[in-house]
Amino acid sequence: MTTSPAPSSAARKFSRVRALPIGGATWLFVSGATAGSDAPYDTAKQTELVFGKIEGLLREHGATLQDVMKVTVFLTDIREYEQYSAVRDRIFADAQLPPASTAVEGRLGSPSVRVEIEAIAVVSRAG
Repeated sequence: MTTSPAPSSAARKFSRVRALPIGGATWLFVSGATAGSDAPYDTAKQTELVFGKIEGLLREHGATLQDVMKVTVFLTDIREYEQYSAVRDRIFADAQLPPASTAVEGRLGSPSVRVEIEAIAVVSRAG
């Protein structure tokens, strides 16, 4: 099992990605990611930034967004779901099957953060 550690901090002990080999595949569990508190106050733009972060984390483990099987999005205002959904649909437009998705409304760490996304990806291992 491998991990991508979060930036060092005594108060923050978590992994951005946990990799779990199961059979002939590796399951990647990506922690919730946000665009950060300095991001534009715009759900669509934040969604693009977050999927960019997730893509980078997956790449570190030999995966792409096309390997994502499940996403969970947390929105501060569920009325902004369509903005999120339009970006998600564009990002996964070439996927044979789009990932399963769940949307939840809730408060996030900072008032300027509109979107948090976590993902589960599965990558076949050669061998």
